Amino acid sequence: MSTIHVTSPSGTQSQHEENQMRSMWEQGLLQEGTQYWKDGMSEWRPLSEYFQPTTTGSSPPPMMAVSTYSYTKDPQSLTSFVVFMLWVSLASEVVFMLADFGQMSLLGGTYTEAEAAANDSRQSVIGLAYLGVFIVTSIAFLKWIHRANLNCRGFGAQAMKFTPGWSVGYFFIPFLNLVRPYQAMKEIWKVSENPSAWQSASTSALLGWWWALWLISEFLGQMVFRTYMNATTIDQLQATTGLSIFSSFVEIPLCLVAINLIKSIAGMQERVVKSG
Repeated sequence: MSTIHVTSPSGTQSQHEENQMRSMWEQGLLQEGTQYWKDGMSEWRPLSEYFQPTTTGSSPPPMMAVSTYSYTKDPQSLTSFVVFMLWVSLASEVVFMLADFGQMSLLGGTYTEAEAAANDSRQSVIGLAYLGVFIVTSIAFLKWIHRANLNCRGFGAQAMKFTPGWSVGYFFIPFLNLVRPYQAMKEIWKVSENPSAWQSASTSALLGWWWALWLISEFLGQMVFRTYMNATTIDQLQATTGLSIFSSFVEIPLCLVAINLIKSIAGMQERVVKSG
């Protein structure tokens, strides 16, 4: 008896014997939108196509499916929004860096209490705006990763290691977040380039630059936060401000690399869908 591989709309994969699958189908245990694949098929197809004929008395459909690809969820609007927010993030980094230069200049000379208060107010407003942009951009970027992975599975890629959920979840797990998100993005890249033979697909140096800048950015961000919380003297505030300026110098190319990375993957997936 043949083995059927199934993948749920959330990206969870499993395999079952045909009689077991039929029982699960009849009991309504399979989600709408679940896809299946078995030996001899060129791509994944809706599971309803396999079982529906048994209710009408006709024979099962042929195992060679039509050679077309489609998005599980169209990513175009989300891609445009993430790219837009990354440009906004880049602009906010420039504004934040200029404000830090102003603070550094103030700390290096003499200033009145009013000038110090004005500087603190300016830094607080800019900091809150920066935090808001960071939160929105991060949520959108993680959602984009989830959708890109989901579409890779919809293209029929076999033996993918990372599910849509874990491709995002690994960002929040200590130590694993140093490697796993990069591996998940690399898998998305390779599948997007060639879904049917993704294991042998090529990658790009863009992935390495993105991840290296991301790790440096995260490290500097934590250092800036810790030193700022403990800064009590002028010298300490100057050191923290200088570190913040350096962090912005890293964040700016990170935004540019992330924009190119997202556009590249989105472009590859669009070509897959258009070419079939």
